[in-house]
Amino acid sequence: TRYRITTNEIMNTPKRAVVVGATNGIGKAISCRLAADGFSVVAVGRNKEGRADEIVKNLTECSLAAKKSEQDATTQHEFRPCDAFSLAQVKECAAGIVRDHSKIDALVMTQGMATIQGFTPTSEGNDEKLTLHFWSRAAFAALLLPSLRASSMPGGPVVMTILSGGVHSPYTKYKEDPELRKNYSVKNAADGAGFYSDLFFDKLAKQPSNQGINFIHSAPGFVDSNWGTEMPFYLKAPVRFMQKLGGKSPSKCASFMVEPILQCASGDIGLVRPSSTAQGLFIMNEDATSGKLTKLHTEEAIKSVWDTAGTVLGRAGIALDDGTCN
Repeated sequence: TRYRITTNEIMNTPKRAVVVGATNGIGKAISCRLAADGFSVVAVGRNKEGRADEIVKNLTECSLAAKKSEQDATTQHEFRPCDAFSLAQVKECAAGIVRDHSKIDALVMTQGMATIQGFTPTSEGNDEKLTLHFWSRAAFAALLLPSLRASSMPGGPVVMTILSGGVHSPYTKYKEDPELRKNYSVKNAADGAGFYSDLFFDKLAKQPSNQGINFIHSAPGFVDSNWGTEMPFYLKAPVRFMQKLGGKSPSKCASFMVEPILQCASGDIGLVRPSSTAQGLFIMNEDATSGKLTKLHTEEAIKSVWDTAGTVLGRAGIALDDGTCN
């Protein structure tokens, strides 16, 4: 256990977190950790029979396991079904959350996949991997901004996308092939999602209406989770072996990932921005220390990727306008 907030801090101002990708792996562990620290958790993930009851039961047990019985009356967990391959479903899910919850204190996004496939279109024509790792995350963040801005957390609300902060390289063809339709590769898909995350969330963080929100792009490190489920068996087996050999547990990873959220629940965030300025994105390493941006992180790249995101999200009826979705 690295960082915890006191019961009184939660009781004074009940807090709510939305965790996307909460049905397994890192997302499930983060949901449990936040529930244990007194957050009401809106768990978002793919639906299947019995999953809603299973997720809520697990989160309730996480709350009770923390032995903070006085919190039980204020924590209300729920499951929201959403297939993040579909931006239309993301839009519908986010709209429902904003409708039902006027205040959100943290948004954590972990949805993803590990494959060696080429460009594989979703039903909406976007690449599957890039959709999970970036387009859907950009959409959730933009759509939930109204409720995030209403947060009363002392250190401000937190928006965290857990992917490859400080680890990825820049994707250099962001202008010529912004949706990776011509230059797709496993590396380009990984770098593209990470690079786009830096640029997009830095843009959101610097907008006047979002000044009180802490935007973080973090890297989880090597975790012993179900990562790589979609890989062929001849790759999955060695991956599982290496995970058991050197990967940290999802719960240990979660203890690092939630640290800035818990800090903001009781005071100021402990991270330092890469540029050491008062505005912009935080990059967080796997051990919750501050990380760096790529050398190609420029205003020109920010504008280009913002415009591309606007185009892709716009095809699903999601409008970007100064950080507000109409």
